[in-house]
Amino acid sequence: MLARGGHAQKVHRDGAAAILGGAEGFRREALELRPSRRHRPRLELSNLPKVVVEVPDPALEATARRIGFDDSYLYMFRRGGWSVLVKRTIKYEVVVSGGTSVVSAPQPKTLFPKGLLHSSAVAHILVQKFALGVPHYRLEQHMASESVRIDRSTMCRYVEEAGGALGATLVHAMWQDALAHSSVLATDATSALIQPEKSNDGLRQACKKGHFFTVVADCDHVLFAYTERHTQEAVKALFKGYTGYLQCDASNVYDVLERGRPTEHGESVSLVGCFAHCRRYFFEAAICKYPVGVEGLARIRALYAVDEAFQKLPPAKRLQMRDAHLRPLIDEFFAWVHRANVTVDGRNLATRALGYALNQEPELRRVLEDPRLPLDNTRSERSLRKIVVGRKNWMFYGSDAHAQSAAAIFALIASCRLHQLDPEQYLDEVLRLLPYWPAERYLELAPKYWGATRAKLDAVELEVPVVAFTVPAA
Repeated sequence: MLARGGHAQKVHRDGAAAILGGAEGFRREALELRPSRRHRPRLELSNLPKVVVEVPDPALEATARRIGFDDSYLYMFRRGGWSVLVKRTIKYEVVVSGGTSVVSAPQPKTLFPKGLLHSSAVAHILVQKFALGVPHYRLEQHMASESVRIDRSTMCRYVEEAGGALGATLVHAMWQDALAHSSVLATDATSALIQPEKSNDGLRQACKKGHFFTVVADCDHVLFAYTERHTQEAVKALFKGYTGYLQCDASNVYDVLERGRPTEHGESVSLVGCFAHCRRYFFEAAICKYPVGVEGLARIRALYAVDEAFQKLPPAKRLQMRDAHLRPLIDEFFAWVHRANVTVDGRNLATRALGYALNQEPELRRVLEDPRLPLDNTRSERSLRKIVVGRKNWMFYGSDAHAQSAAAIFALIASCRLHQLDPEQYLDEVLRLLPYWPAERYLELAPKYWGATRAKLDAVELEVPVVAFTVPAA
């Protein structure tokens, strides 16, 4: 009995040691791959597929002898999954006075020197968050299941850095182009929470409220801008130098653009109203069974039905048809509003709808001045959906700087959708190309012009993950 008991205890100890040894091995492997604040993850030990790219020096290839490599590792994402990019920098033995020396090939320029992520991985993270609404903590969980160890703080740093670089260069050029050349801008704004810094005593404070503006510039760009306050001063700074039509809601922050001090050349912004906003007030009155609401809805519906019939006509023909068919209906609508406003008493939803139409009559009538003006401002409201989805999914932005970076990324992704581009491929290629691109030609990288610009680039260089780009002539 004792012998059998001793043998059982020995087997139990050996089995436990084997189990603990295996667990220790798994723990050691996890520690080697897990990123920390002090050490990079050891990607050379990763089980992900390896993509090896050599970085040679064309000038030394024909005159010097290769003697080795310097390998560096980056996370890279391609359609189908994650991989590890092995950037193999070639070392050469060169003859110098008095002997030989070792020279490494020059490194291609990048926005993320000595970084952990390749531009393709950064583009994937940007699209996952700002196009699909996946917060960083959930994306971290998804990637961990694929043996990709990128923590959310690392993602935040890359998002802020990429957005800051794109905003200061490419998106800034898009803004300047929109203000200088667009005939019609449609704008709207929504709020967002910003995580505040800790107070001097180390206590956390409540989130503050910031604001995102969106601007749809003709059919060229969809732009976003972050401001700390929704004020007239912020609007003046945002639209400084613009003198075309600005379609917006009835917020008084835009009044300063049309009724403020005249410009040097006497030109100013012309505010255009939104019949969709007007219709909402009549809808609220209609569902509460006010006859004014029902008749107002029917009249506005007739405006849309008539305007839709010749929406695809050339501008000159559309202006002619609007004068002949839409203008009489708008005249009848406002004549009815003036009559109904006299007969309806009190303060209720009906008088609210009539009051909005009366106050906005000059701005609402302005759609008849230019055939390119739509009846409503819903295109800018639709572009704000991504901001609202993000407000539900990640609740707040880490700082004002992070919100400004997010605005630049939102602008590029929305503009890619406008011009039917794959945003992930576009961001990957632009992030690699941007360090080589001349500052005076940043607008050529905008989604509107990307098709023509990409056709001029070397197709082989676009396919190689790490390369020194050749900038084509303008």
